[in-house]
Amino acid sequence: MKTLLALLILPALVLLFACGGDDETTGDGTPAASATRAANPTQKPTQDVGDEPTETPDPLTTVCAENPDPATDEVVQVDEPLTGDPVTSPVQVRGKVAAFEATFKITIFDADGATIADVTAMSQEGQTLAPFEVEVPFSVTQETPACLWVYEASARDGLPIHVLQIPVMLQP
Repeated sequence: MKTLLALLILPALVLLFACGGDDETTGDGTPAASATRAANPTQKPTQDVGDEPTETPDPLTTVCAENPDPATDEVVQVDEPLTGDPVTSPVQVRGKVAAFEATFKITIFDADGATIADVTAMSQEGQTLAPFEVEVPFSVTQETPACLWVYEASARDGLPIHVLQIPVMLQP
């Protein structure tokens, strides 16, 4: 049994030593980028000639915080604005909502989570999916990525429930 175990381990050890450990080098003997980063983890990777430039992520993809209670289509539907739309003040928010006593909220947050606008709105009918159309005024001095929320405030504790988030670009 010991002989069989030695026969299995010995080739693995020979292969490990033949590879030269964990030192990574390029064809000319200089350290590879990953070996340099391992030695200095704060160093940003350099871009090799021929690599595609890295793109800055679209701010609208990250402007909305984690949704505390995602809405379903049976509770909230927004037809306007659509995800990514550039909007000016007052933004026209149109859709359908099934809200207790036909009352719900629309809030616009910036990328830091600060409130830009907050209105209480009403649909045409409560407890059933009913149409609404609301103008939400806001003021910004420059193009601003934002997250528009359509939701209800819980009757129990006032926390947002049935939240539909729409990333938009606010225009001055």
